[in-house]
Amino acid sequence: MKRGTLCIPCTVRTAYDVSVKATEDVELREKALAEVLEWLIMNYRNPSLTPNLLHTNAFRIVTMITGNSDPFKILKTESNKLALSLTPFLRREFERRDFVEGFRFAALTTICGNTIDFEVEGYEVSLENLSSQLKTCLESSLTIDDTDKLLQLLPKAGKILYMLDNAGEIVFDKFFMEVISQKYDVKIYAAVKSGPVLNDATIEDAEQVKLSEVAEVITTGSNSIGLALEECSEEFKQKLKESNIIIAKGQGNYESITEVENILQKPVTYILRAKCQLVARHLKVKTGGNIVKLTK
Repeated sequence: MKRGTLCIPCTVRTAYDVSVKATEDVELREKALAEVLEWLIMNYRNPSLTPNLLHTNAFRIVTMITGNSDPFKILKTESNKLALSLTPFLRREFERRDFVEGFRFAALTTICGNTIDFEVEGYEVSLENLSSQLKTCLESSLTIDDTDKLLQLLPKAGKILYMLDNAGEIVFDKFFMEVISQKYDVKIYAAVKSGPVLNDATIEDAEQVKLSEVAEVITTGSNSIGLALEECSEEFKQKLKESNIIIAKGQGNYESITEVENILQKPVTYILRAKCQLVARHLKVKTGGNIVKLTK
């Protein structure tokens, strides 16, 4: 997905928010913002810079200048704890349904988990009211619903690459993976970032929620938001090659993977909430739409 004009002020706003979380030193914050602005002026015309890469570079500049490599560490830990507390509720709700409706519900839970996002322009969430927000979200419907198409592919999927997004959210992804693996004979590779970037999930988050109980946890080899193939490790690229289906969570993965679908040459299921205008417009839905969209 190509970047839009809105991506420029959104990137600056992200840089500001990261700098505030990274340091209390006002001079360092302003220095970081100045560096991000200078980088944007030099690079914003680059057609290969998708929205996820704009935010990735802003994060890298701010953390390098402030010396704080993981400004979201506490928020990620607390998000994981809160999401884990909701797992018994999710299982009870799943068991009330037949498998097809339960599968659709499990997919929706991952989208509702995707509301745990602290870095989207005009989108705010607080840990205090997150539980009630998530339960309200679970009463909503899918704006694009390709769950039936995904169900048709899973019996012969063999190996699935599950591209994870945010901390906290990964608890709901774990629940969805559990639903898939208990029904189908599949191998799931769960890919997290190799280092901190915003509130994206890392190995530490995967360990906190015990993600290895349902999948083989791997890293992309990069701390880029979304998928930056040129930065990925050879190990990750091999898992990508072996997998027959990709499940891509969140806006960052949608923004990046839509640009390389022709290279991947395999079905991709995008699961996300369209939280920004640009993504919603690209999907041809209203902002806030719940999406399960299968390519091919």
